[in-house]
Amino acid sequence: MDIKAYKHSALIKRGLIFLAIIIIISTIIYTQRLVNQLREESTKLVNFYAETFVKATTEYETGDFSFIFEEIVKKMSVPMIISKKEHSLPVNWIRIDVEQNEAGQVDTTEIIELMSQMDKANDPIPLEYDNTNLGYIHYGDTKLIRRLELLPYIEIIMVTLFIFLGYLGFHFIRSSEKQSIWVGMAKETAHQLGTPLSSLMGWTEVIKEELDNKEYIDEITKDLNRLKKIANRFSKIGSTPKLERSALRPIIKSAIDYYRKRLPQLGHSVDLTYDVDEDLEVEINGDLFSWAIENMVKNSIDASKDGEAFVKVKASGKDEKVIIDIIDNGKGIAKKNWKNIFRPGFSSKRRGWGLGLSLTKRIIEKYHNGKVFVKSSKPNRKTVIRTIIS
Repeated sequence: MDIKAYKHSALIKRGLIFLAIIIIISTIIYTQRLVNQLREESTKLVNFYAETFVKATTEYETGDFSFIFEEIVKKMSVPMIISKKEHSLPVNWIRIDVEQNEAGQVDTTEIIELMSQMDKANDPIPLEYDNTNLGYIHYGDTKLIRRLELLPYIEIIMVTLFIFLGYLGFHFIRSSEKQSIWVGMAKETAHQLGTPLSSLMGWTEVIKEELDNKEYIDEITKDLNRLKKIANRFSKIGSTPKLERSALRPIIKSAIDYYRKRLPQLGHSVDLTYDVDEDLEVEINGDLFSWAIENMVKNSIDASKDGEAFVKVKASGKDEKVIIDIIDNGKGIAKKNWKNIFRPGFSSKRRGWGLGLSLTKRIIEKYHNGKVFVKSSKPNRKTVIRTIIS
């Protein structure tokens, strides 16, 4: 089956991420430009008021700047602090948030700290007249500028949250649709197989009574029983299967023996072996789990070539978990496709439907709470597909 869809899917995801990054960076740059322009305007405004302040103070001999400060800059939106010297105590301030105590007094330590922060952002403007320094104006960003600085980050958080919630909703709907399709196909397949199988089983009994040589009929009966078993497997998809404590060795032996007899028909010369402890048991549904094992064994056989080709199944218990490795020396799996091979529709075979390993993953992970993944793969040397069941 053509796998271009998966390549395009990855490219589309990367493209969307890249586009999102460009939008975020553009938003931050644009907002920062606006902030810088507003800061320049604030600086010009503060300079203008500084000149006005100096001119106004020279007309008062008392040296009381409070009245002038209040009248001149009372309506300014720029937070400002006036001090006698550059690093001295503040004399007046406006548009800064400081708390007062019960006596209505202000903690000057807090104002000095704010003044220090203002000086780090903007150089204090000296109040000079006729070579005489009257003090300094310390100023910071207006509330509008501070809000603008936060705006792109708020937008990013909101957009990210929206995308995340949208993704969760879309993923839930998509998963539900996939589940419905899987269950519908499985149930319909089981239903369609049921009627002709019942009829064929009846006809084989009739033929047995009329023929002396029952060898061929016995083989046909075995294949019919096999089809009946497959139909039974499909009927269990979508329902909650019953799990039982079962010996693992007979299940794997049955899968290996089944394909050993059919290797000549498959056009392969592959050495099939298995290594499973006699006493190894696991909580599984026998019909579905054996189906998953058969799918993985068949996949390894298809990947193998004639000659020194082999497929090995190894199972062992460790830390209350059962680990099953299906190993072959076939053509291998590219690392970028380690996850793709378990996706519906993905297949490297020209005539493959890409459903076998996808179905295997559903059986192992959905019905048995296990894991199945590609542990390693080296072309023509060793590929390991691992299954872990608790």
